[in-house]
Amino acid sequence: MKFTRHSIENRLYEMKSKRARIWHRFTGILKTVILFCFVASLFLGASFGYGLFRGILDSAPDIHKIHVGPTSYATKIYDKKGNLMSTLVTEGSNRERVSYEELPKDMINAFVAIEDERFWRHNGIDFRSILRAVRGVVSDDSSAGGGSTITQQLLKNNVFGGGLHEGKFEKYVRKIQEQYLALELEDQPGLDKKEIKKSILTEYLNTINLGANTLGVKVAARRYFNKEVSELSLSESTVIAAITKNPSKLNPITHPENNAVRRKQVLHNMLSQGYIDESRYQEALNDPVYERIQNVNLVTQGEDKPYSYYTDELTEQVVDALMERLDYKKEDATKLLYSGGLTIYANQDPDLQAIVDQEINNPENYDTAKYSISWRYTLQHEDGTIVNFSEKDIEKYLKEGKGISFNGLYTSKDQANKRIEEFKEKVTVDSDRILGETVDYVLEPQASFVLMDPHTGEVLALTGGRGEKKQSKTLNRASNVLRQPGSTFKIITSFAPAIDLYGATLASTYYDSEYTLGNKTFKNWYSGGYLGFQSIRDGIVYSLNIVAVRCLMETVKPERGYQYAESLGITSLVKDDENPALALGGLTRGVSNLELTQAFSAIANGGELEKAKFFSKIVDQDGKVLIDTTEDKPTQVMKATTAYLLTDAMKESMESNRAFASDVRVSSTSTRAHFDGMSQAGKSGTTSNNRDIWFIGYTPYYIGGVWGGCDDNQVLKDAKTGEYNGGTGFHKDIWRKIMTKIHEGKTDPGFSRPEDIVEAQVCRKSGKLPTSGCYQDYRGSAVITELFAKGTVPTEKCTYHTSWGAMLVPENLRDLDTDDHYYSYKEPEEEEEDEDSERDSDSSEKNTKNKITISEQGPSKKKSAED
Repeated sequence: MKFTRHSIENRLYEMKSKRARIWHRFTGILKTVILFCFVASLFLGASFGYGLFRGILDSAPDIHKIHVGPTSYATKIYDKKGNLMSTLVTEGSNRERVSYEELPKDMINAFVAIEDERFWRHNGIDFRSILRAVRGVVSDDSSAGGGSTITQQLLKNNVFGGGLHEGKFEKYVRKIQEQYLALELEDQPGLDKKEIKKSILTEYLNTINLGANTLGVKVAARRYFNKEVSELSLSESTVIAAITKNPSKLNPITHPENNAVRRKQVLHNMLSQGYIDESRYQEALNDPVYERIQNVNLVTQGEDKPYSYYTDELTEQVVDALMERLDYKKEDATKLLYSGGLTIYANQDPDLQAIVDQEINNPENYDTAKYSISWRYTLQHEDGTIVNFSEKDIEKYLKEGKGISFNGLYTSKDQANKRIEEFKEKVTVDSDRILGETVDYVLEPQASFVLMDPHTGEVLALTGGRGEKKQSKTLNRASNVLRQPGSTFKIITSFAPAIDLYGATLASTYYDSEYTLGNKTFKNWYSGGYLGFQSIRDGIVYSLNIVAVRCLMETVKPERGYQYAESLGITSLVKDDENPALALGGLTRGVSNLELTQAFSAIANGGELEKAKFFSKIVDQDGKVLIDTTEDKPTQVMKATTAYLLTDAMKESMESNRAFASDVRVSSTSTRAHFDGMSQAGKSGTTSNNRDIWFIGYTPYYIGGVWGGCDDNQVLKDAKTGEYNGGTGFHKDIWRKIMTKIHEGKTDPGFSRPEDIVEAQVCRKSGKLPTSGCYQDYRGSAVITELFAKGTVPTEKCTYHTSWGAMLVPENLRDLDTDDHYYSYKEPEEEEEDEDSERDSDSSEKNTKNKITISEQGPSKKKSAED
């Protein structure tokens, strides 16, 4: 305050003036209020800022509950001999875990030198790098580098999702949390600081994107240099370290010149930071490393092939196993499979798989080659409408437009292309715009093959088709296609349950004749007549339709045959299949080769069913065994004696045999598949109109199932029309050739015979103990030695033969025309005696030596004989 006269007078005036006093007080209060508001706003702002900051920190992930390393890794599948079969990857998972010990020192130093030079000294945040980055932003110097440490980059990628799709505020929040967690991560009590640093660097090098769809240094080393990461040189390590800043622009394959500039900077930093000396620096600069990268790329660029048919099915089996055994949801199981870094040990034997592939694709095994096509053609008309065409439209055009009888098969690719162009000319006008066209050619007939070890359930080889496989997860004819099984189902639904559950034996007989049930009349696969009484063994050896149907209807019943097939692992049946046609494989949907082969494997394994196994173990990336199928126990689905009896009959079907008959000629059905030097058993199957052909056969070592047919169900052979699309026997040739090769050098131990199997002589026509007449059958002796399960040998004697060998067919079957000729017996009428004549005592007795008329019903002529 000034004490001049003027100031004193003003002060005195203010004290005397009421108005002045009021104003003075008002301004004083106002100043106080302003000061208070300012102080309060400072306090509130500081509180709000602190609260916001505290909230950001409190909302950060708990460092003790997060996994800072990458979670998505490629899954590796190894075959039975330890070879890498397939690598399963999805977006963001093409990486393999590397340990710190595997990393070459030069690679570690290269990344530290270019990304975080004080990595080994800071506590997660490098303030000097932050200031340097700020100066770079202010001065627009892009070479100044970023402010994030390797620790922060690791957190950004694996905890904060790479910082994608962030707004400005979210970015600042993430930056604060990132720095906070970096300090927390590197300051963990009880853990050695150096070990923490090693762990962080290892996870970082496992995480980073290194271009060319590679994640992590281990995969990058293989992709660019075809080496393991531990084998990389200084020069090669710096190439990979140079990629990180921009994986696309610094890709050493597509942009080697850009990578070379960045790599030079890496080497310069290593030199200036003392990691290398001048001589190593110059040596690395002079290394023609990019030439090697291009050479490796030329060799490996064609290696990205689609998954094999085996791998396709294996992936489905793994997902199912994770769901069934570990209660995964399908989505989670699939994610684990393709990005969980699993190691899967497959049961595929590469040598056996090579043999199967070779024979399935060998053109010499097929005497015709035709093609079906999958064609898509999309047009946009001038008015904007879009139309789509397919191969079905071409078929319709040929049939209806040109009157050509066409079944969908072309004799060559050229013929298919000509038809395509012809159709395009009909439907395309100049103003149309072609939006797309694709065509794929499929060899016909097709085939599939499944090879298993029936004693373990291991699927050793599988192929789902012939011809080039162009994509993963395509049509797999071995596992995902259902076809009619034909006569193979006689075993599964009729003969096996009859013997196993209902007291029948191989000797049990059924009458082979024309057989009608409702509106359906069943006939045999061959022409020329019927055989009369035939045993289950005959039904198997000669594949007799009527015997199989009668066995199902008279002994088993369709619902029981249905259930028995399901017990053997057939899952594709529906309730409508509970009908007589079930015995002949006449199904609503059909069966897969895999399930049919699996069903027969139970017979080959003494009645124990081992479910088809494509893998032995699944191991997670930490080495923990998730699933071990080698510990699975088989299921006893039929008696061991039943399995052996069926095996013995199917063994005979592969040997040359002729049916016991005089007028009907029928031979065993599977001799074409037979090969020398090994015990073998099997059953063939051919569906109506020759659309599907099967053979399921096994040895003491392996079981193989082969299917042949056309994808669109065209007939393979039609004697009436002359149509021929491969015939009905090539599948047995394929089976024989494959089995011959895979058994080379193996001894034949034979099929193991259970102790409860006994032998007994029976009449082949009645299945009962023979009488003298059975030996005298007009076709030769009808007495055979048959195998039985202990306790099932018949005790009754044959009632179908007379003492001299004629057949006594039951009355309800006498009118049926078969090879079993029926004889009836009539005594001659007695002559009337003359009333006047005398008769001695003997004349009143019937003369037993009179002639008896024998009338034969059947294919042969009537006969008479003396009694």
